[in-house]
Amino acid sequence: MPFASNSRVVPLTLYQDASASAAEVAIKLIFAVDASDSIEDWEWRLELSGIAAALRSRPVQEAIAVLPGHRLGLAMLVWADATQRHDTTGWRLIDGPETAAAFAAEIETWPRRVTGGTGMGEGVASAISLLKIAPWTSRRQIIDVSGDGVEPLPLLTSNVIMMREARAMAAVAGVIINGLCIVKDRPDLYDWYVYSVMTGPGAFVMQVKEMRDFPRAFQAKLLKELQVDVA
Repeated sequence: MPFASNSRVVPLTLYQDASASAAEVAIKLIFAVDASDSIEDWEWRLELSGIAAALRSRPVQEAIAVLPGHRLGLAMLVWADATQRHDTTGWRLIDGPETAAAFAAEIETWPRRVTGGTGMGEGVASAISLLKIAPWTSRRQIIDVSGDGVEPLPLLTSNVIMMREARAMAAVAGVIINGLCIVKDRPDLYDWYVYSVMTGPGAFVMQVKEMRDFPRAFQAKLLKELQVDVA
């Protein structure tokens, strides 16, 4: 298995065709989605429907069309408790409205198979491993983290990767981490994402006060990530 031994990731089914396997894409981008216990079921569905709506939207599809090569690699990784295996769609090549719509439909109906605490560091570490086995090369690698809580301090007996370590791993691998924090009743969450999550050239954090604002904010964040002039 190509993942580090302390990464907990569901085995992947990678999408690729023979002509695309050795090619370069403009961006390799992972949607790292929070499924921890603080996310209620209706909020989970809204996260997924918001991501799907963004992929179907004309502004996002137009942004993909002007990328170098007009294509990017996308994957979704669902994270929660640090002790659970993470769930992922594997990689999808997005090269136009049809492939974007197909991935949107897949995401929209994705089952919730992980729960528990806010093990963000392990989730991000798994996303970095997933970037390493993508079937394409890319000059830009981005992990797009969304969530509604801070990572708790580990037990002394815990052997898990925390965000501090995950950010260092991202820096070594040349990976950008952006954040979309769902503040709810945590007014300090934005600052925590700025100082503990985001990293890399051009990295940024956006916030929403309530989950109902997630779809609009996610589309805005995705458009910013797809800008050709972003470092």
